[in-house]
Amino acid sequence: MTDHFDFPDIQDRLQKLEEAFADHNAYQFKKLMAELRRATKMRANAAALAREELLDCRKESERTRKQCLDLQTKLKTVVDRFEGSFTAFEKFRKAIRVVELMRGHEDLPAILDRIQDLFGLRAVSLLLDAGEFAPFSPPGARLVPLADMRRALAELSPEAAKGKPCMCAIRAVPDPEFFFGPGFCAERKVLLLGSCFISPLRDKFGPQRLIGILSFFDANPDRYTSEKGSEFASHFADILGYTIVDITDRKKAERLREDVERMTRHDLKSPLTAVLTLPQLLRRDGNLTERQSDMLSLMQHAGYRMLNMINQSLDLYRMERGVYELTPAKVDLLPILDNIAGELHGMLEASRLTLSVVVRGRPRAPEDAFEVRGEEMLLYTMLSNLVKNALEASPEGARVTVTLTDGRALDVAIANAGAVPEKIRGHFFEKYATAGKKDGTGLGAYGAKLIAETHGAAIAMTTSEAAGTTVTVSFPRPRLSRAAAPDTPPPASDAATG
Repeated sequence: MTDHFDFPDIQDRLQKLEEAFADHNAYQFKKLMAELRRATKMRANAAALAREELLDCRKESERTRKQCLDLQTKLKTVVDRFEGSFTAFEKFRKAIRVVELMRGHEDLPAILDRIQDLFGLRAVSLLLDAGEFAPFSPPGARLVPLADMRRALAELSPEAAKGKPCMCAIRAVPDPEFFFGPGFCAERKVLLLGSCFISPLRDKFGPQRLIGILSFFDANPDRYTSEKGSEFASHFADILGYTIVDITDRKKAERLREDVERMTRHDLKSPLTAVLTLPQLLRRDGNLTERQSDMLSLMQHAGYRMLNMINQSLDLYRMERGVYELTPAKVDLLPILDNIAGELHGMLEASRLTLSVVVRGRPRAPEDAFEVRGEEMLLYTMLSNLVKNALEASPEGARVTVTLTDGRALDVAIANAGAVPEKIRGHFFEKYATAGKKDGTGLGAYGAKLIAETHGAAIAMTTSEAAGTTVTVSFPRPRLSRAAAPDTPPPASDAATG
């Protein structure tokens, strides 16, 4: 018999044991009993080993289950953080777009309100250096001396004193009302359990120079904590600070330019006095040929025209400030267009352009008239700028048409075959908006808009590659009254000057 016993052989051995017992074979009986004991012991050992392995498997399974649960929890935390970061990124991206739309200090209140709504904050506060921004009085911001801002940041934390943002509980802020305004604590006693983000604002051209402080407050105590990152909020604060600096620098440049222009206008009038006086003195001496007299007349006419241009630039400045006082009278636009055509005759011939005037649906006739109420010199400047722009934008050999119609309004439309460049179509009438012209200043259309609005007229532009460009000025129709007195004709000196 073999020494190897499998568990299924126990039944066979039991049967052989019964046979040996029946045959009274003691040797065989003892041998089979020993084999059975050995097989039973092996089976018991195998069962015990199996139970141990099963127990180990259960322990391993439980350990694996706990690891899976732990991994699932960690994965959920990572996903939640990612979704939170992505949501925060989207909000800050929208906020940066809002800031990029800011064109002036007057937009600040709407920008801060939009940021507060976008981030779901209880309060947003902006402090700016009084010494730097007081001349501009930006609405929506509190002006504070620079020394006070530095002191408050130093008391807040050493990092804030170095220009780094601070995220902490509002209770940790020594003086919340300095950052969020007087009465903040009294109105928000319950909310003093919240948290805040306070970031110094730096000058983009001098990062070491402090220009202000941006502060956020939320009632959630866990929203702004020192353990959380502040990269998005810090980047947004930098963008807001840089935008404010850009707008302020532009306003400073505009003021400087306006001061220089005023001084230039004043200084130009002194030599013009000699230009206007000299022809009169020469005429008194006599002994002038007819050609010399004509040349003196041209010189005097050019001097008067320059003087009018200087005075008109001052008038445009007053229109920008909204303090210009218009003295309207009846003005026929057709003689003005005739003078403009004469002045631009050289440009028309050089580019083989044609300037046409259409009055009430038909070519202009000598007896036609088209009267509006306004000041003749201002209307001359406006139409001259628009017609000149139309000629400069026209392809060679094209036609520029000035169409005058009267309906619900008195419309003057200047049309040319060229299209306005795409990048300036949205701000065609804004100051310094120009493209494609070598010596363009972007002031022609802007000045025309100022003059039109000063006359109570509306001005609009339409353009396309197929139809070209049309600028339309719509004057209001004069109100007729029986009691109205006839218009006073302009003084003789003004007529001669014009």
